[in-house]
Amino acid sequence: LIRTSYGYMTTTLRQSGITPIDLASVCTLNNCTLPANLANGVYLANGDVTLNAYTFPTGKSYVILINGNLTIAGEIHIPVGSAVTFSVSGDITVATAIGVSDFCSQTANVDGFFSADGSFIIEGLNDCTLYPTQKDKRFNLAGGIVVNAAQSGGSLQNQRDLCDDDLLAPAFSIIARPDFLLNVPEFIKYRSDVWREIAP
Repeated sequence: LIRTSYGYMTTTLRQSGITPIDLASVCTLNNCTLPANLANGVYLANGDVTLNAYTFPTGKSYVILINGNLTIAGEIHIPVGSAVTFSVSGDITVATAIGVSDFCSQTANVDGFFSADGSFIIEGLNDCTLYPTQKDKRFNLAGGIVVNAAQSGGSLQNQRDLCDDDLLAPAFSIIARPDFLLNVPEFIKYRSDVWREIAP
């Protein structure tokens, strides 16, 4: 059982008596630009979502549930003090254009905790015959990734290749964001108890 899967999250939502906000009420799903004053809460999208560049507000916590696929079309940033969890019933895809040309840069391009019932796909050119005129950008994610959350098939697919620069830096890196654990909504936290009987 993977507790970040779309099915588990939506069941937990119902059992907690929480009514999600329809994501389609705040943006157009196939070209979603979230509003600057996005209200704190749980959002649900029935259908594929293409999410444009966005910086989430400070001091807020969000869960975004997507019954479909998520395409990340622009940089996503989350300030310290906020947390965003994405749980997707399909695949999560990062567009080729997202990343940094400086292969030594460790600046995060996308922040968040991402769970895909299917695959997490980092699109790229993946063609060293174009090097050095064209090459893939390095992609840095701050947060975490879960794939195959529904345990029905899925993988992490990195389609980027820095070609000769592979000897000097990775094409994909993950940066820890432990602050997310402190700021996620209570309903998705899982309590683990250990009991031991002690003789009187």
